[in-house]
Amino acid sequence: MTFQVSVYVLPAVSRAIEEARRRTGRTNAEIAYDAIDAVRDRLPELVAARRGGDRPAGSLFPGRRSRTPRAAAAAEGRRRLWSLQATAAELAVIDGLVETTGARSRSELISCAVEAHFGRRRRSR
Repeated sequence: MTFQVSVYVLPAVSRAIEEARRRTGRTNAEIAYDAIDAVRDRLPELVAARRGGDRPAGSLFPGRRSRTPRAAAAAEGRRRLWSLQATAAELAVIDGLVETTGARSRSELISCAVEAHFGRRRRSR
């Protein structure tokens, strides 16, 4: 039995994922897990970067995004819905990563990984 996981990704990343899926024949889940494996050591940093800017050490206040979600969408494009099917065992791994990285959700964790993996690959071409 599998469960659907909905993820929002940047338009350029959505296109890169579709291209990879057509080229390799891999499922969305396999593509997501490959991306997570590729950036697993950087996941906490990627999740933190998604949240906003850093504050000085000792500050009482959390980091804050330097631009509004609307401004970010205007610059990068609105994130698009993308989904994958995961087994209970795979969800357990994802949930563990959500816990250890401080991600707010499965979607945020997978989005950070996929955008880092496919965004980096596209820029290096």
